[in-house]
Amino acid sequence: MKERAHNAWNFSSVFFFFALLAGAGYLFSKAGIDIRDITFKESVVIILAIYRLTRIVVFEQIFRFLRNSLKRRKDLYLIGTIHDIVTCPWCSGVWVSLIILVFYYLVPYGDLMTYVLALAGVASLLILFSNLIHMWTENKQRIHRKSKAHIEH
Repeated sequence: MKERAHNAWNFSSVFFFFALLAGAGYLFSKAGIDIRDITFKESVVIILAIYRLTRIVVFEQIFRFLRNSLKRRKDLYLIGTIHDIVTCPWCSGVWVSLIILVFYYLVPYGDLMTYVLALAGVASLLILFSNLIHMWTENKQRIHRKSKAHIEH
């Protein structure tokens, strides 16, 4: 029974999201903003900001306390649903997308926050790429040392 109630809360969160989406759409239209007019540059900035904020919410140290607090109270259905959202990158990414768009277009200086997150997203991707290269070269060196030691024996 608990699982069904939890699933009902998860399902209800979709309708809450759609209500927020409709509210954001209304505010966009009142402000004369047509999201279909977004430029390629704006899309890239927004995508990078969404990427970075999603990683911050789901994986980074700064939100660990929130995630752990929610996990301890996961048996409370609404809190369990929020926990599911902030621990799933795909779920969180949808909510973060709406937040970033609202901040970018409707909040004073929200575009500054979006650009800061986008630049941090680029830095994060560079770090990930650098780590991948490092792991790849370390693996190549390890294989080379093993084959060299095998040849010497």
